[in-house]
Amino acid sequence: MNCEEAGRLLHPYADSELELQAALAIEQHLQDCARCRASFAGLTTLRAALARACETERAPPPLRARIVRDLAGRAAPASDRRRNWLAAAPGIAALVLVGGLLLAQPWRAHTAAGDRAHVVFHIATADNLSANLRTLKNHLDASPGLHAVVVAHNAGVEFLLRGARDETGRPYAEIVRDFRERGVEFRVCTNTLTRRQIDTAAVIPEAVLVPSGIAEISRLQAREGYVYLRL
Repeated sequence: MNCEEAGRLLHPYADSELELQAALAIEQHLQDCARCRASFAGLTTLRAALARACETERAPPPLRARIVRDLAGRAAPASDRRRNWLAAAPGIAALVLVGGLLLAQPWRAHTAAGDRAHVVFHIATADNLSANLRTLKNHLDASPGLHAVVVAHNAGVEFLLRGARDETGRPYAEIVRDFRERGVEFRVCTNTLTRRQIDTAAVIPEAVLVPSGIAEISRLQAREGYVYLRL
C-alpha cells in the first residue's frame, strides 16, 4: 500500500469500516510511514475535538429560541423573509462565534469540576517494556483519578501473552494485575494476533481483545475524548 491509497482509506479506517485485509494493510503502512501516521494522528485529534465540543456544549436558550423563530420565518413571503433574515443576523453571527469558540477550545469537555482525566497509552514495540510500564506507574502516581487504557499492537502485545516475564523473571501478568487494581484497562489488537498467527487463548485474562488496536485508539480519541500518549 502506498501513501495515496492509505490517504483514501484513513477516514473509513478511523470509522472501523474497512474489511480485515484492508485494515491490516493500512495498519502496516501506518507503522512504517511517519508521514501517514502523522496525518492519521491529526485526523483523530480533529475528530476528538469536534466530538468533545459538540457533545457537551449547547446554545443558550435565548439563541435557540431566536433560531427557531427565524426558521419559522422561512414560510413567510419573500419580503418578510428578507426582514426576518436581517433580524436574524446578530443571532447567526453569535452562532458562528460560539462554534468558533468551541473548535478553539476542545479541552473544555474534560476540565469541568469532578471530571477524570482520560489517557490512552499506545504500546507497539517490545523494546523497553519495563521502562514504559514504570512511566505508566509514574503517571498514575502523579494523577490521582486518572482513567488509563493501554492498547497494545504489533510487538507490543508480547507482554500480554501467557508466560511472558520481565528481565527479572517476574510474570508480566502479575504486573498487569497490579495495574488493573488501580483501574487501568489493557486491550490487545486481534489483527496483530491474526497476522502473527497467535491464538487468542494465549492472551492473559487481565487483557481484553479488540478488533484493531489502531482503530480502538482512534475511537477512544474521537468518541470518548481520550488524550493519546505513545509509550
